Amino acid sequence: MLYRIKTLLPAGLIALFAFVQCGRPEPPEPLEPPEPVKYTGDLPELQARGALRVIVRPDRISHLPRRADPVTLNRDIANGLAKALEVKLELVNAENYAQMIDKLLKGEGDIIAASLTVTPEREQVGAFSVPYLYVEEYLITATGDSLPRAIDDLAGMEISVRQTSSHHQTLVDIQKRVPSLTIHAAPESLSTTALIDGVARGKFTATVSDAHIWEDVSRSSSYDNLVAPLVLAKNRPIALMMRPGDVKLKAKVDEYLTVHRFTLHRQQTFTDDLSGLKKRRRLRMITRNNAMTYFIHRGQQVGFEYELIKKFASEHDLRLEIVIPDSHAALLPYLNDGKGDVVAAAMTITEKRQAQAAFTRPYNEVEELVVVREDDHSISSLGDLAGRPVHVRESSSFYTTLTALKDSIDGLEITRVPDDIETEDILAGVESGTYDITMCDSNLLDVERAYGRRLKAAFSVKPTALGWAVRKDNAELLAALNQYIAREKGGLFFNMMKKRYFQSTRAVARAKDSLRVDLGGKLSPYDELVKKYADQYGQDWRLITAQMYQESKFDPKAVSWVGAQGLMQVMPRTGQQLGFTNLQDPHESIHAGVKYMHQLIDRFDPKLPVEERVRFALASYNVGYGHLLDARRLAREKGWDANRWFGHVERAMRLLSQPAYYKRARYGFCRGNQPVHYVENIQSFYDAYVEILSATTPATHPHSDGPIGRPFATTHR
Repeated sequence: MLYRIKTLLPAGLIALFAFVQCGRPEPPEPLEPPEPVKYTGDLPELQARGALRVIVRPDRISHLPRRADPVTLNRDIANGLAKALEVKLELVNAENYAQMIDKLLKGEGDIIAASLTVTPEREQVGAFSVPYLYVEEYLITATGDSLPRAIDDLAGMEISVRQTSSHHQTLVDIQKRVPSLTIHAAPESLSTTALIDGVARGKFTATVSDAHIWEDVSRSSSYDNLVAPLVLAKNRPIALMMRPGDVKLKAKVDEYLTVHRFTLHRQQTFTDDLSGLKKRRRLRMITRNNAMTYFIHRGQQVGFEYELIKKFASEHDLRLEIVIPDSHAALLPYLNDGKGDVVAAAMTITEKRQAQAAFTRPYNEVEELVVVREDDHSISSLGDLAGRPVHVRESSSFYTTLTALKDSIDGLEITRVPDDIETEDILAGVESGTYDITMCDSNLLDVERAYGRRLKAAFSVKPTALGWAVRKDNAELLAALNQYIAREKGGLFFNMMKKRYFQSTRAVARAKDSLRVDLGGKLSPYDELVKKYADQYGQDWRLITAQMYQESKFDPKAVSWVGAQGLMQVMPRTGQQLGFTNLQDPHESIHAGVKYMHQLIDRFDPKLPVEERVRFALASYNVGYGHLLDARRLAREKGWDANRWFGHVERAMRLLSQPAYYKRARYGFCRGNQPVHYVENIQSFYDAYVEILSATTPATHPHSDGPIGRPFATTHR
């Protein structure tokens, strides 16, 4: 370097440069990185320090993820867990699985979230959560004329995998059968995607990939020369790993992941039309949780919009599911993103909204009103709004109306409120004096006045129409909804619903009380008992509550026609076997039901996905374990998947009421439709409870009556 500078600098500067070089002090020794702080305590310690340390690979997304991409999936689960535990998320990078486990056991992290396959070797050193994914392992190799089609065809082949990966153990097991198979230990720093890339470039002969990774990366033209000709392992469980002693943390993680598994059908997006909905037998209603549209009363789903859409769904043999975005502004984006199929949320039809979605014909006509306190006599016309703040959400039709009036009213103040606040809560703010003036639809003011709000309409701004929204290319669904509205509007059912929800003082009070109580986390009068026993037996209290509602409608004195008793409708003989004699006592009934469910779940192979074991247990609870076994055997005979309830075992269960099938079944005749509806109803209730409670972060606004909800979506069909 000095020689090059001598050739470029004038001679007089060379001596100075040499002096500076000679006189410069030696650079200081690089500082050692600080030793990571180590914590090995359980959940209470984690919550006390307010952080969840999740160990992950430093992988970057190298392709457009289509579904269950390991990087995004692991990050999503980590984020969700941190939110559920109400702590901040800290990511701890580790280059390979051996380093991850080492960091975990030393206390440098709390959980490993890195698509970690559960293996017997790993179970000896750590504790695994319930699986959040099940995968197949594929052989990946270059295209050719003599591709391996069976395990024995791997003779003489060299396959490159990381030695710390579960793929290595798969190959070790295969090598016992095919000794000439060569396992090449690839560098631990290489991800599965990098190994696949190495095969594509000819660096490696073959490798192994989990199915979901291969399905994503294989869409790239870079891998057109690769194929996956052979499945090497099936149903490999992927889970989170914790330290063996973190029992309380594991319980919370399992609870979170059980919800994740049991509601997987809500996480996929679809944008197809009515014919696609009928194939899946699901209609997803996007709405808001309020007294106008949808709420839960004593465990049951109710609401004006809900009742109308539910009837439509029933007529088309569709199971109705509820999707509640975080705010009003997200309703139409949720629709267009495929997170739901129809927006039914008392939505005014406006030009701006029609540019985003297709609206049905109006199902209701209302007036847009300016609303003030009952004792405020200062407002009677548009001109009186000058200098007075009008509080509305920016995403509301009222904001659009006021914006159009601003040029004609000097001093009109449009004050925006947070978009996750419901209009009835803004009205409560007006009544309390927190807000000055607002706007609402006339039917909502009727509801609020029936509830006793001291409010009045200062004047009507204009008539408006309410409609339901679908995606613009869903012409079939739009036509079917329009036909339904044309037939029902003004009819007996429609008028009964209007009277029930907008004119009945008792119904209005019920709705408001339900919103205050249920959004605070209360589903039934027995929540604390359910939580106690669900926690004791490692079950989700919301699922037990859904089952309890299906069984008894929360009536502790209920007795069925066959003699089942109490909240959980346990048969007296079963109760005695479990150690309970007074099944009409809520404590004993709930304890007996939860304990019985626990025993049923444990009767199924733990390798089955947790959601399928729960559904099988529910069916067994309803109709008997023997009939469930008959249905699974019949499903196998029919070529259906005996390990899946929806669309498979449930189809077989229906057949057990037909002589051609029940005469050769071990346990004979079964009313097959009964357990099918039982499981489906409980799934629906559970989905609703999770939607409103699990994904809701309650927040209390100073002007409101109580908590305001901010809710929480591979299909099971």
